[in-house]
Amino acid sequence: MRDEQKLFKQQTDQLLKVLNQQRHDWLNHFQVLLGYLRLGRPEQGVEYLQRVTELTYQESMIARINSSLLSVFFLTFNALHTDLLLEVEIGNQVDLTEAAVTETELFRFVTDLILSVKEHVNRHEYEPASMLVSLFADERGIHFRFDLAGGLRASGLEEVEKLVHSSKQHAMDVAEWIHTNEEWVLEVVVPVVERKR
Repeated sequence: MRDEQKLFKQQTDQLLKVLNQQRHDWLNHFQVLLGYLRLGRPEQGVEYLQRVTELTYQESMIARINSSLLSVFFLTFNALHTDLLLEVEIGNQVDLTEAAVTETELFRFVTDLILSVKEHVNRHEYEPASMLVSLFADERGIHFRFDLAGGLRASGLEEVEKLVHSSKQHAMDVAEWIHTNEEWVLEVVVPVVERKR
């Protein structure tokens, strides 16, 4: 019983942290809009509101990828981690139930990759590193593109290589992989299950 209570406390603490961060973010958005209105700059207020609307739309798309594990991971990551800023873009309606790998395998690969990058990224003094994760579907499958602003330390390259190798064992195809000091990009294509006609 104590283990269940401890787990519940940890989960509620994390949930409160996420909710507090979301409230803080929304208050910041309202303060920026109010500032533009007070300064008599409604055009800039409209532009800012359009950016916030696009961000909200992307969050809605993330919630609809049909993987509660990955949706929650993506939507809560920035509230729970401060040393890597994650931006997620969904290019078109992505349905992860169509993936030819299990939700657990996909979740493990994506989260292990992002957390390994977070642990081994070249750090800047004044701002956190950032990574853009893009998901889109086409005739080849579901694409996961990880685009890190900056590079990885040598300590992380071996760890990431193991993850990439394991992705190939799960029938994922590496479409692009660039790893230099200035740029780190990995694009993996997850095959989809053929639909019955």
